[in-house]
Amino acid sequence: MLAIVTLSSAGTATVLAVAGGLLGQTLAAWGSLLCAVVLGLPGLYFLAYIRGLRAREVALAHAGRFVRSRGVVELADLATELHVSRDDAEKILRIAVREGHASGTIDDRGRFVTSERASEETG
Repeated sequence: MLAIVTLSSAGTATVLAVAGGLLGQTLAAWGSLLCAVVLGLPGLYFLAYIRGLRAREVALAHAGRFVRSRGVVELADLATELHVSRDDAEKILRIAVREGHASGTIDDRGRFVTSERASEETG
């Protein structure tokens, strides 16, 4: 929402700068252009940040679905699925567990065992 507001304000300032230039209002045009830049740069930053958060959430949800669908997953298989290194896959999986996208543990053989599968094996 913040990105939309700042970018739309920057767009409005740009339109006013062009109108000021066409009407011969040089000072007003430069002022509006300055406002467009001052609002546009943070707006682009906010937009990129929001997109990054969405991509992170999608990746964590995908990792959670992947391990839940299999029950027991080799970290190397998760790494292949996510197109990352094994170490990065382990980090992603730990974050997914911490944030509630998956539940389970990594065993001593480097496999992730979901809580559901662990309870089936012990029960």
